[in-house]
Amino acid sequence: MRFLTLRLVVVLTLPLMVSPLMAQNRADEEAINRLIDRYGELEDATDMAAQAQLMSADRVWIAQWLGRMTNQQMNMRVQQAGFDAQNEYLPGIQWFTDDRDRVIKFYGGGSVAVASFYRYRSFVLPADTPPDVAQSMAPIYPAAMTLVLEKQSGDWKIVHTHISQLGQPPGQ
Repeated sequence: MRFLTLRLVVVLTLPLMVSPLMAQNRADEEAINRLIDRYGELEDATDMAAQAQLMSADRVWIAQWLGRMTNQQMNMRVQQAGFDAQNEYLPGIQWFTDDRDRVIKFYGGGSVAVASFYRYRSFVLPADTPPDVAQSMAPIYPAAMTLVLEKQSGDWKIVHTHISQLGQPPGQ
């Protein structure tokens, strides 16, 4: 009888102990999803200064064929310069980012998270884009992305980014 009573107490109190943790994970997962959404929006807007606010000052960035950058400030300046040149060459280009199939896992007692997803980017050229310029635009292939995030002073920050291009789609 004592064993049955003990089991009943454990079964009835366990959900009360786990529920706050699950709610916290849900809130953190929602916050990280909002951060990923904002990351894509700022990429589309080509605003690397605003995007840098989503990251730690010492973020490491790795991209297939482009290497590894450990100087976050220089990395963002290089990316902004690339976008500025593109926007000068193709004024009015519009970008669209779709981050799909997100998986977010928490580590370190909930202070570190790893987010993995597929990133699809598309662009629309202005109607008056010369045909030779339009033909010079290479297709944008999907990428597998991994972000490592750390909760710093209550806010999630990207501390590591890894991007792997998935290659040319079949049939192209």
